[in-house]
Amino acid sequence: MVAALVLTGAPGAGKTSALLELGTRLEIEGVQYGAIESEQLTMGSPVLSNEELIPQLAAVLRLQREAGRRLFLIVATIESEADLRGVVDAARADKVLVVCLRASPDTVAARVESREPNSWPGKGALIEHARELAVLVPQIDGIDLVIDTDAQSRDGVVEQILDALAAHTLLPRTP
Repeated sequence: MVAALVLTGAPGAGKTSALLELGTRLEIEGVQYGAIESEQLTMGSPVLSNEELIPQLAAVLRLQREAGRRLFLIVATIESEADLRGVVDAARADKVLVVCLRASPDTVAARVESREPNSWPGKGALIEHARELAVLVPQIDGIDLVIDTDAQSRDGVVEQILDALAAHTLLPRTP
């Protein structure tokens, strides 16, 4: 069985932080997985669109499956139901859980402001886009679970993700 967690949300919602901690927890528990921040495939100038990203993501995940990986943790900043379908289809998984991390527009703006260098020309536009996506993304059809990250620790967020993976039988969970 091939299983995939698609972790989405606005820039600054906590996806990368959650992914890193989730990976650590799975490694400690001896769970094999592959993880990818799909945005890495779009980097460059100009930044590639999600439409251009999807075939690349599918190719990377295919190679990962050929290497024996059966559980995938995929971070993707989706902006539409079509984007989500594209990411899910790229995973070619038997079971998929889509989790959206949600934070307020002010929170995502502050997080992006603090992490991105002031010298980057796209910083202001990303902050504004993050504010918009903070409202838009959690409303996209096809999301199985929305987790608020405003007032919750990274560990609390990861616990909820692990519980959801177990509840959807993507991952065995020991108490």
